[in-house]
Amino acid sequence: MKNKLTVITPTYNRAHTLERVYNSLREQTFKDFIWIIMDDGSTDNTPELVDTFIREKILKIEYFRDRNRHKFITVFEGIKKVQTPYFVIIDSDDSWPEDSFQILYDAVSGIENKDEFIGVIGHSADTEGNLVGDLFPGEGFTGSIFEMRYKYKVRGDKNGIFITKSYLRELEKFDYSPYENKGYIPQNVFFTTYDAKGLKTKFINKIIRIYHKDENDAASVSNTRWTGKNIFGLREGHKSMLNNYGNRLFLYPKPLVRNLVGFQYYSFMNKVSLSSFFTEMKNPFIKYLSVFVLPFSYIYYLIKKQ
Repeated sequence: MKNKLTVITPTYNRAHTLERVYNSLREQTFKDFIWIIMDDGSTDNTPELVDTFIREKILKIEYFRDRNRHKFITVFEGIKKVQTPYFVIIDSDDSWPEDSFQILYDAVSGIENKDEFIGVIGHSADTEGNLVGDLFPGEGFTGSIFEMRYKYKVRGDKNGIFITKSYLRELEKFDYSPYENKGYIPQNVFFTTYDAKGLKTKFINKIIRIYHKDENDAASVSNTRWTGKNIFGLREGHKSMLNNYGNRLFLYPKPLVRNLVGFQYYSFMNKVSLSSFFTEMKNPFIKYLSVFVLPFSYIYYLIKKQ
């Protein structure tokens, strides 16, 4: 019988945290899922650890090991393997409250016109149970991530469940090959593409994920994303915001300028040619504005460089 849900976990040298995920999945009240572990070329004892999980025969587990391609690529490769109606992405250091899958499944399965939706998003809490960021307005709403962040000013780490058919339909149109081996790539490089098209998200005021900071973990992307070759992805993140949301950003001047300065700052960091500052901007009004912002971005770059 086909499962209803797939859990995708990308992992790289996280054997020391992966058991946390495993134990969290074992405790879920919703049992009708399969766990796909995407090993991004780990050099620790991840294969042996996963083998112990498989031999326990408590969860349905599929394990795939590839060369190191970084999380952004690895997640997409995992999604392409999904054969269930819905899927969730659980990082290799996550844990989820025991009723999370049931909450998310009930919310997403009740959506009519699923082709118009990408999924359902809920909240994260810290290990003390405190909400990370802000609640959604009212009892939650249906709309876009753009509205969530800028109209309602909701902050904090969010997570949820995706509708496989809708997600794969958009992923087929997205060429992620340019991001191969480019380090950390922000999720918004992809989600802005479908969010800007009008695919809806259902936002619910339920805590469905426990956020573990793991501040001393050198393998954590959260602790390394601002350095080294990851600056390529940071530039791409700002560019995707500007190009995909375009004129809508003019309703929110601060985010518009922040993303424009960020794009230009990381362009300087990446030693991108000056012509690219303008040719890569799709929106003519943003392209025009970028001429005036450029001197300030360069001063900011010089200050940060010292």
